[in-house]
Amino acid sequence: MENIPEKIKISILLIYGSPRRNGNTDELMNKFEQGLLCNEKIIKSSLSIEKIFVSSLKFSPCIECRHCSIDGECALKDEMQEVYDKLISCDFIAVSSPVFFTSVSGYLKAFIDRCQKFWALKYELKKRVVYKERKGIFISTAGSGSDTIFDCPKKVIKALFDVLYVKYDRDFVYRSIDFKDDILKIPEALKEVHEYGTALNFE
Repeated sequence: MENIPEKIKISILLIYGSPRRNGNTDELMNKFEQGLLCNEKIIKSSLSIEKIFVSSLKFSPCIECRHCSIDGECALKDEMQEVYDKLISCDFIAVSSPVFFTSVSGYLKAFIDRCQKFWALKYELKKRVVYKERKGIFISTAGSGSDTIFDCPKKVIKALFDVLYVKYDRDFVYRSIDFKDDILKIPEALKEVHEYGTALNFE
């Protein structure tokens, strides 16, 4: 009997960081997901797409107890414990957030702060928890039209990706997007993230 090759398993994690559901960054993330589902290179694989809506998670912010510096484990036991496994097991991460006061949303920042355990594992305990090559993207909008408005949030996401051993592949950031549905007035932005999803390659 001829051996049938096993499908490649691809796990993609979409992290929605906005406190507003179905807002501008959600629209962009959804368009990226639609692109993935049209991607002929990966839909033939065993594709898993999981979504995390940070504003719906029940978790506490980091309390800086430094427990993770001892054994790499977070002392706070809440829904972040399940998220940790997803963060290190997935093959690709997409993070979205609007810009609030020149940074990511408060919900997302608290979420990222709870990833201190990965910083401790990598830089203090010298324990590697991810061995495969992975990539990630950042999707964001800002009401400001400043050329530097995304400098800070990009640094925050790059810091997160660093401790998760994720290559910051690229970002999709759009200025002067403030009110709900503003992004729908810029179809080229939606097309851009969709096309990235359709062309994503894991080979």
